[in-house]
Amino acid sequence: MTIEKLKESATNIKSTISQMVSILETTETSLLYKKPSAEEWSVMQIANHVIEAVEFWTADLEALLIVPGAKWGRNHEHVRRLAAVEEKQVEAVSKEEAVLWLQSLVPLTEDAFEKVQEEDLAKTAPSYNPNFDGKPLSFLIDHLIVKHIEGHLGQMQRHLEKVRVQEVK
Repeated sequence: MTIEKLKESATNIKSTISQMVSILETTETSLLYKKPSAEEWSVMQIANHVIEAVEFWTADLEALLIVPGAKWGRNHEHVRRLAAVEEKQVEAVSKEEAVLWLQSLVPLTEDAFEKVQEEDLAKTAPSYNPNFDGKPLSFLIDHLIVKHIEGHLGQMQRHLEKVRVQEVK
């Protein structure tokens, strides 16, 4: 990853978030909270997960810029990660709130990315998640922020299609 690629990533995030916002704004509210199955998240659970995750990883990125080499990350049992998708928590979030929070991720990531220098991208640090231990900062940016958001857009689209089909039956 280069600084030029980082700028492209910021543009991609803006576009992806815009598509997520469009899904929320144009979809009947009740469908956003409906889960396609007991094992799958609703669109609003996905949105809440994206909001929490991007806020978390952006804060971790900024902390690593201040204290290079510090231990970073989390595992799948992280309490804030789990709380963000709890059904009672998600039900308390309105569609309008989710839209505003999603939109706030664009300047949040842009501001964080602007602080990154070319030499920062190759710096490594230990991680609380053994799968990420010793990965460079570019990995955190590319996989845990950019690709994570993009992947969840696809998940939102698939889940929404499933609940729409269920509504027709």
